[in-house]
Amino acid sequence: MLILEDSEDDLLLLLRELRRGGIDPVYERTETDAGMRALLDEREWDVIIADYNMPRFGAMVGLEIVKERELDIPFIIVSGKIGEDLAVAAMKAGAHDYLMKGNLSRLVPAIEREVREAGERRRRRQAEAAMRNQFNQISTIFDSLNALVYVVDMDSYRLLYLNKYGAQLFGENWEGRPCHEVIQGGKTLPCDFCTNDKLLLDGKALPPYIWEYKNMTTGRWYQCIDKAIRWTDDRLVRMEIAIDITERKEMERMKDEMISAVSHEMHTPLTAMIGFTEFLLENEVDREQQKNCLQTIHKETERLSELINNFLQLQRLKASMVKFRIMPVSVGLLLADAAALYTAASRKHTIVVECPPDLPPVRGNEEQLYQVAGNLISNAIKYSPAGGTVTLGGRADDDMVVFWVKDNGVGISPEFQERVFERFFRVDNSDRRKVGGAGLGLTLVREIVAAHGGRVWVESTPDAGSTFFVSLPRMK
Repeated sequence: MLILEDSEDDLLLLLRELRRGGIDPVYERTETDAGMRALLDEREWDVIIADYNMPRFGAMVGLEIVKERELDIPFIIVSGKIGEDLAVAAMKAGAHDYLMKGNLSRLVPAIEREVREAGERRRRRQAEAAMRNQFNQISTIFDSLNALVYVVDMDSYRLLYLNKYGAQLFGENWEGRPCHEVIQGGKTLPCDFCTNDKLLLDGKALPPYIWEYKNMTTGRWYQCIDKAIRWTDDRLVRMEIAIDITERKEMERMKDEMISAVSHEMHTPLTAMIGFTEFLLENEVDREQQKNCLQTIHKETERLSELINNFLQLQRLKASMVKFRIMPVSVGLLLADAAALYTAASRKHTIVVECPPDLPPVRGNEEQLYQVAGNLISNAIKYSPAGGTVTLGGRADDDMVVFWVKDNGVGISPEFQERVFERFFRVDNSDRRKVGGAGLGLTLVREIVAAHGGRVWVESTPDAGSTFFVSLPRMK
C-alpha cells in the first residue's frame, strides 16, 4: 500500500482503521512528487491512499503521475475537508473513491472493492493480451498459407478477418465490408451457395462442411472447409479456408478428355482387328486373302501397341515420373544411328545426314533424344507417301544446338502448325488421313524436349514438305 500523507497523526488514524477492518498493510509513506515516483519505481502497489491537499504535494498531482505511467492502481482520496465539486473533479480525473477523514468506516470496504475490481481488470487484460497473442500467432500461420482464409459475421456477412493471401487476391480494403461484395466480385446480396445454414444446429456448431466452387472474381476453383467458431467476443462466426484446386480440376478435365480420346483412338484398330478376325473365323478364304487379313490385323495391332506405349510414356513424363540419366550426347551420331535404322524401313525414301563434324554435344538422355529423332523421321516418312529425300541436319546456335528433320511431303497449313503437337490432333485432310497413327508421336516429342529444357517447332508449306526443328542446351 502506498500512502501519500504528510501528517503522522493522520497516518496512524488510517492504519488503526485498516487493522480494525482486518487489514495489516505493508506500506510506504511519502509526501512529495519525487518520493512517489521513486516508490513507484521500486515495486508494484495494490492500492494508493492519498490526502487531497498537502503543503508540497496533493492527490491531483499523484493522479497525474499514475496516468502518466499508465498504471491501473486503485486510487482512493482521503481528505479532512473537500467540497462536492472538488470530489467530482477528482473522480473525473481518475480517482476510484474519496472519503472524509472524519468518517473512515467505508475505508476497508472501499479498498477491498477496488482491489478486487482492479484484479478483475488485470485478469481481463491478461486474457485479452493472451488472446491477441494467440490471434497474432494464428494470423502468422494463416498468412504463411498459400490458401484463402477469412472470418465473417454470420448475421451481417461482414468480414472480420482476411489473411494476406486473400488481401493479395481481393485488395486491402476489406475490413467491415460484406464477404459477397469483396470475395464474389461486388455482389450486393449474400451468395446462393452460402454455407451458414450448414454450420449451426440449434445454435451449436456442427462439424466442418467441405465443398467446392468456382470464384467469380478470380475464375479459379477452390476446395472450401467452413466451420462455425467462437470469435474473440464470444459470438459464433464463420471461418472458411479455401484451397486453390484449379490445377487439380484442370488435370481431372484433361484426364477425362484423354480417356475419351484414347478410347476413341483404341476403338478404331480394335474394330478392324475384331472384324477381320471374325471374317477369318466365319469364312473359308484362300491363302492370299488370309495373308491380307492377317497383315491388316498385324498392322492394327502395332498401331494399338504404339498408342498404348506412347500414352503411358506421355503420362509418365507429365507426372515427372521419368528420371533422366543426363550425359553429353553427340547430335551427329544420334542422327546417323536413327537414319541407319529408318533407311532400312522404307525403300521409297532416301535419308541424308548433313551435320558438321564439330557440332558440340548437348546435355540430355541419349535414349530419350533418340526417340525424339526417331519419331520425327518416322513422321517425315509417313507424311511423304510418294517417297523422296528426308534430310537430317544440325547447327550450333550460341548456347544451344539445333537439329532438324526435313521432308518433301504433304506439308501442314499455317493454322495447324502449332496444334500438331497437341494430343491426338491430326490435320483433317484427305492426304494426311490416309496415313495411320495415334496422334501422340509429336506430343511425346514436345514433352521430351521440354523436359530437357529445349523447344520444338515446325516450318511448313502445304504440298511442299515440312521441317521440324529441335533446340537443346549444349553441354557446358
